Amino acid sequence: MLKPLAASLLLTGPAFGSSDEAWSAFAAEVEDACLVAAGSSISDASAVVDPFGSESYGLAIISGRLANDRVASVICVLDKETREVQIGGELDIAVTLPGLQPLTANDIENAALAGELFCSFEAESETLLLAAGYVASEQPAEAAFKLSSQLMSLSAQGGFDAITAGTAFTGTGGSAKVEVTGQTTEGGESPARPATLTVLPDGGTEIVTEGLWRCGP
Repeated sequence: MLKPLAASLLLTGPAFGSSDEAWSAFAAEVEDACLVAAGSSISDASAVVDPFGSESYGLAIISGRLANDRVASVICVLDKETREVQIGGELDIAVTLPGLQPLTANDIENAALAGELFCSFEAESETLLLAAGYVASEQPAEAAFKLSSQLMSLSAQGGFDAITAGTAFTGTGGSAKVEVTGQTTEGGESPARPATLTVLPDGGTEIVTEGLWRCGP
């Protein structure tokens, strides 16, 4: 059975202990393979790869939402030799990452933001919030961020033109406000400006992050 196998993997030594580069590459492969394998049953999925695996297997916990919108977590194991992926049964406790998490390519695809131009809030070279809107349009701009492993969808009035200088986004589950705090020091079509992102989950604690607000093609 998969759960006993996964439990035994947790007791072995660190995989690729002598090479951070090799481990990072394998961890990325485990994450990608497990997200694809779980995609048919779990939406808004995120992966936490266990750094303690074996020379033969990679292990990850996949968390997301089931068809009934309930948050759940499952174990995923990737066989290093055959590249076969096994998805285990649902864990008794859903595993979620606290706070804001960077948006992945899968998150951005699932968000399916409508718009012709984009703005992104970036911190430490990671995108924490992505927004899109139409130029010279009153159609609300759309935005997405990931909080505690859950993808959140927001909107702001005024289209793309209204969000470039910073704005407040609202939606089910919370709000996010981008405040530009300085001038850009870059050139190009999409220069970044210093900014602050304030996220306020419904019934939660305010999260404030310093970073860059970048808008353009």
